[in-house]
Amino acid sequence: MKKRIAVIGGGVAGNAVLHHIVNNTNFDTSYRIDIFDSEDHMGRGKPYIEDSEVLLLNIPSDEMSMTNVPYSFDEWLVSRGLPVEHFNSRKHFGDYSADMFRRAAVAHSNVRLINDLVIDVIYNEEKETFAVISDYKTDEYDAVFLTTGQLSYNDPYHLKGMDNYIHNPYPLNQNITDPEGSVGVIGTGLSAIDCVRYLMIEQSADAVHLFSRSGDMPSVRGTSHDLNIKYFTGAEVDSYIEDDMISLDKIIELFKKEMAEQGVDEKLFYRHPESTLEDLKFDLLHADAVGKLQYLIIAVNPLFSRVFPYFSKSDKRKFMKEVHPLIDKNHSPMPPEVARQLVDWAEEGRVRIIDGIEAVETNGRFEVKTDRDETFKVDYLINATGPIKDIEQEPAPLIVNLVDRMLIAPSELGGLLVDKQHRVISPRYGTLNHMYAIGHLTFSSDYMSNTVNILVKNTKLMVERIMEQ
Repeated sequence: MKKRIAVIGGGVAGNAVLHHIVNNTNFDTSYRIDIFDSEDHMGRGKPYIEDSEVLLLNIPSDEMSMTNVPYSFDEWLVSRGLPVEHFNSRKHFGDYSADMFRRAAVAHSNVRLINDLVIDVIYNEEKETFAVISDYKTDEYDAVFLTTGQLSYNDPYHLKGMDNYIHNPYPLNQNITDPEGSVGVIGTGLSAIDCVRYLMIEQSADAVHLFSRSGDMPSVRGTSHDLNIKYFTGAEVDSYIEDDMISLDKIIELFKKEMAEQGVDEKLFYRHPESTLEDLKFDLLHADAVGKLQYLIIAVNPLFSRVFPYFSKSDKRKFMKEVHPLIDKNHSPMPPEVARQLVDWAEEGRVRIIDGIEAVETNGRFEVKTDRDETFKVDYLINATGPIKDIEQEPAPLIVNLVDRMLIAPSELGGLLVDKQHRVISPRYGTLNHMYAIGHLTFSSDYMSNTVNILVKNTKLMVERIMEQ
C-alpha cells in the first residue's frame, strides 16, 4: 500500500485526486498527501483563476460540480448569495473549486498544501520511489500524480517579448489594461472570444480585429437534450476489442447508427455557411437541432475517450485529421448570449473576423498578412492561440527535466505517453506502476477528457488503484 503520495498540480484534476483519496475507505492517518502548486492556482487551476467576471463558463453551471464535496456548484452559489446563472463566471467556479479543495485539505492533518513549484522528479528503480524536488526542498514518495494542467502558451508567429504583444492574456484583468490604439487578437477559439468580450465590455474598446488561419469559431450551445443512448454503449464498444485494438471504421459506423436513432442529421457536422458570422446566426436559429447533436457528443464523449487508446497509430492519425475537427467544434460550444453579442458587435462593425492569416511582421506596428495579399495594421496584438501540445517544446523546468532524464516521453499527437490506466510510460524504465498522469498532459491518450466531469471520473479510477495496492 502506497502511503506517501505527491500530487503535482492543484487544479481540477489535483482537486479531484485529493477528494477521492480522503474519501477512500482505506484512507487513514498513516497516509501523507502533499499537493504542490502556486498559491494562485492551488485548488482552482489555470482556467479558473481570479479574473474578470465577464469570462463565462461554456458549460451550464448545473453541470459543473465536483463529487464527494459538501456542496454542488449551484448550492455553493446560493450559500454565498451569488446568482445562479445558466452560465456563471469562470471565476465563480474557481472560487467554488478552491473552497471545496481547502475544506478537504484542512479537515485532514496529513494533507499538506505546498505553494511551491516542482522542478524535477527522480525515480529510484531499486526502491520504486520518487524524489520530488521543488525550489526549496526534496522529499521521497511512493506514488506521484502528474496533474500540472495546461502547458505553456503557444507562440506561432515568434512574437514573444515584443512591445505591445501580449503573449499569454490570462489573467485578462492584469495583462490587458488600457490598450491605446487599435487592437488585434490572434485566434478564434474560446480564449479569443474571452479577449474580445473583455476588451469590449470592460475596456470599452472601439473595435477589435480577430485574426486566424481558418476563421472557425466554436459552435453555439443549443437546446439541452437528455438522450437515451441505445447503440453507442460501453458494452457494444467493448465487443469490438480484438487483439487489444478497435477499428476506427467500426466506431464511426456505430456512431452513425446512434445518430440515426436519435434523429440527428449528419449534415449538421458540415453546417458552415460562407462566413463565421453566418455560422453563428445559423446555430442561434437552429438551437434545437444543433443542441441535439451537441448533447449526443457530450453523452458519448466518455466512450470516445475510452476507445481512443485502442486505435492503431494510423487510425489515431485518421481520427484526428477527419473526425476530431467535427467533434471539437461541437464539444465545447459558447453560450448563446455570448454568440449574440459577437453577432451584434460584428454587424455594428466593432468586431471584424479575418481569416487566412499567413504571417505577422513588426514595423513599429503589427502587420498581419493574409493569403489574399491583404495587410492589417494594429498597435496591440493579443495572442489567444492556446497552449502548446508538444512536451518537447515546453520550457517549464519540470517537463524539461523529466523529458531530459527520459522519465516521460512525448506522444506523437501531443502530451506524454501513458497506458490505459494512466500510468506513465518511461522510455528509460518502461511503465511506472506508481506514477500517473492525467489532464492536458495526456491529450493524445485521453481524447477530449479535460471536462470537469470526465476528469473527476478518471481520477477516481486512478486513486482506487493506488489505494488498493
